[in-house]
Amino acid sequence: MTAPAARRDKLLALVERLPDGPGVYLFKDVAGAVAYVGKARRLRERVRSYFRSSQDGRRAVRFVDRYVHDIGFVSTKSEHAAFLLENQLVKRHNPAYNVKLRDDKDFLYVRVDRRHPFPDLALVRRPRGRSQGVTHHGPFASAGSLRRTLRTLSAIVPLRDCSDRELASRTRPCLKHEMGRCCAPCVELVTPEHYAELLADAVDVLEGRCEPTVERLEQEMARASDATQYELAARKRDAITALRTMTSRQQVENTGVPDADVLGLHRAGELAEVVVLAFRRGSLVSSANHTLESVLPDDELLAGFVLEFYGSERPVPKEVLVPLALPDQEGLAAWLGDQRGHAVRLADSLRGARRGLLDLARRNAEDALVLAVEQRGHQRRLLEALAQRLELPAPPEVIECYDVSNTGRSAIVASRVVFRHGEPDRSSYRHYRIRTTDGQDDYGAMREVLQRRLARAGSDPLPDLLLVDGGRTHLQVALDAMQRAGVQRPAAALAKGARRGRSLSLAPGEQERVFLPGREQPVVLSEGSPEEYLLQRVRDEAHRFAIGHHRKARSKESMASGLDGVPGVGAVLKRRLLSRFGGTRALARASAEELSAVPGISHALAQRILEHLHELRA
Repeated sequence: MTAPAARRDKLLALVERLPDGPGVYLFKDVAGAVAYVGKARRLRERVRSYFRSSQDGRRAVRFVDRYVHDIGFVSTKSEHAAFLLENQLVKRHNPAYNVKLRDDKDFLYVRVDRRHPFPDLALVRRPRGRSQGVTHHGPFASAGSLRRTLRTLSAIVPLRDCSDRELASRTRPCLKHEMGRCCAPCVELVTPEHYAELLADAVDVLEGRCEPTVERLEQEMARASDATQYELAARKRDAITALRTMTSRQQVENTGVPDADVLGLHRAGELAEVVVLAFRRGSLVSSANHTLESVLPDDELLAGFVLEFYGSERPVPKEVLVPLALPDQEGLAAWLGDQRGHAVRLADSLRGARRGLLDLARRNAEDALVLAVEQRGHQRRLLEALAQRLELPAPPEVIECYDVSNTGRSAIVASRVVFRHGEPDRSSYRHYRIRTTDGQDDYGAMREVLQRRLARAGSDPLPDLLLVDGGRTHLQVALDAMQRAGVQRPAAALAKGARRGRSLSLAPGEQERVFLPGREQPVVLSEGSPEEYLLQRVRDEAHRFAIGHHRKARSKESMASGLDGVPGVGAVLKRRLLSRFGGTRALARASAEELSAVPGISHALAQRILEHLHELRA
């Protein structure tokens, strides 16, 4: 008997010992690491299906034969408990073959936090939390289109668009108030009650209910005209015109499906494209494409996509239409209902208008996959050229780049960015707070970061190319760290031009230099070449990511140090004050009443804080 056949017989024997009730199964690879996590209403029957060759099962059989060396399981009391446990185990183990979505392909939503007396309209890609008083409106596919809508809306409904920090620190209205685009809550020129009415109008417009706002504006225009306030009446007339123009642009053919997400799937081998068409109030409002790599069968892939897509606290519509039956579809629908707070219809095998929408989603997925394959081919050729130029053993499908940021005093931080197939994978980005190095010791900071990264090689696979921002010494730090960790990986250091400093552009005539192990002289990339552009893009992204985190860390340190020595102000209250006011400057300008509105701060403590800050600034 061959080794694969013996392994298959062993796995089948394990399957027959699985319980028949609900639970979670874990497929493990040759190293014993969890490669895939799935849930089932009937564990034994579900796992047994991976060994059948009917329908799409051939892909499942190949997956088991190639990657699965052991099977674990956890029984649960109910199917719902299995869904919850699956989510936890996926986050804990980060299995290689569960569906993972990249962060940059999400719909946009408008977030409104009514817990704040003067909420703004915040653009978010991934709604976080379902706190009482927080609502999300959308989805919207185009950031540019949504921002144009919000600019038009600001002329109709003058809500604030400044940060909480600016709101708390202003002492007089800004220019937008003078232009009629803000009602100036920063200096209390509007009451919370009237602001809430304006906010309700804005939400109505975003949700497509424009008539109430038009009627209110028409009444205000008439009253202004009767009072001979012709300039005000003209502004109301212009607002009505802008609102009707914006509404007419948003109107498309009504599908008769009031509130649904329609999923389309198309595959080419292990490359798959999932398209989500979002219909709201009967009209198509947005579309998003997700390119996935998976060896799983179609039903498992799509079920995993649904869990990942809606598991990030994204608003769930009344209906989710899918092109094929999914494993444990009833349980998945119940889970979606829990996410939404109301029942959700998860349906396949549809007729009429809904079948037509599924066909539309499928055609969109086919077109998107053609483009994805073409782009993947272009990126592959680019990575092959880079591998040849840098003498790598294989094209670097996964590149990790590390950068350190500090000001020579404190808050030393580092960043990791990851590019897959030549594109950023933002879900894999990481920040590191340096623990063992002080001052301007970039080499010590880089050594610490790489040692911490390499220590996680078992749970976080190493890249095809490890890139560091720096020169020959930085490269040697990386090589030493790998030697100490007992691992080997292609590594390189990308050095900026001699006159470039911290700028993100080369001086005229300068070229990027790449230091490689075992080479005395660096490789000089051709100016303007695709390989140079890719490495610059990776390194500059790491730099941008580190600098952004460094600024936040310094802001927190500044706030914390400014409050040191105030009796009764510990770490918890410092965090609350930082969240509310943003920095010591805004905090010092606040009143004792505003400070005492922060949970845990009495009026007496607020007075002590202000006295302390005023003494520091004196």
